Amino acid sequence: MTHLYVELYDQPHAQFPCYTLDDHDVNQRQYFHNLTHHEAADKAVRVVIKPGDEYRTGDHIRLMREVGRPHTDTVAIDPVIADDVDLNQLYYEVQATENRTAAVLIVTSPNPDSGYRLRVSLFKDAEQQLPSLLFYDWEYPSQTRPIDLNRFHFAHKTAIITIESGPNYQDGDRILLREGAAASSRTHALEPGSYDLHQLMPERKAVTEAPLIRTRRNWAELLAGLEFDLRPRVVIR
Repeated sequence: MTHLYVELYDQPHAQFPCYTLDDHDVNQRQYFHNLTHHEAADKAVRVVIKPGDEYRTGDHIRLMREVGRPHTDTVAIDPVIADDVDLNQLYYEVQATENRTAAVLIVTSPNPDSGYRLRVSLFKDAEQQLPSLLFYDWEYPSQTRPIDLNRFHFAHKTAIITIESGPNYQDGDRILLREGAAASSRTHALEPGSYDLHQLMPERKAVTEAPLIRTRRNWAELLAGLEFDLRPRVVIR
């Protein structure tokens, strides 16, 4: 039983992958693949994702720059959005992700019906065709821990955010932008849609005792975390 098969290519037009991985081990369910153990680290320039017999909508992968660090450059690829990806289309800092993948994490949906309520995609650049990161509501259940973008080296780097409703969406489901992970940090609620965070301004604060200190002026500069704010599920009998 397998959710995803992932093929890594060391040449854009290579006929065969240099390494293939999956999540087929139902006994261990070890979805994390350390490529340094297979001499495949920092070689991938293209990724192809194929669904397995246990595939569910929402199954996706994360490519990580380093192994064993709690915070590292990370990008996500979802076969619903693209199943054959030239890694030059995704950005780390000012460089492409090509030759910068040391580990792969396969993230699998817990929902047998492939249901979800919201999917949020983060783009570093307005011209970017594919998102750098994406998250489903079931990864971070409502009223639990928020998404800390520092974990993915993506705090203060989002230019465009897209929020898409899923088959289980309920009116009022939304995303909270967070200035930080603390409960007291500034937030801003967004309904499903696409937003340019450079154009989205936080609410004005009262004048502080040090008015000459410059503060970030828009949510592209502020955004450090996300939270799924979902309405209570309505059960129809």
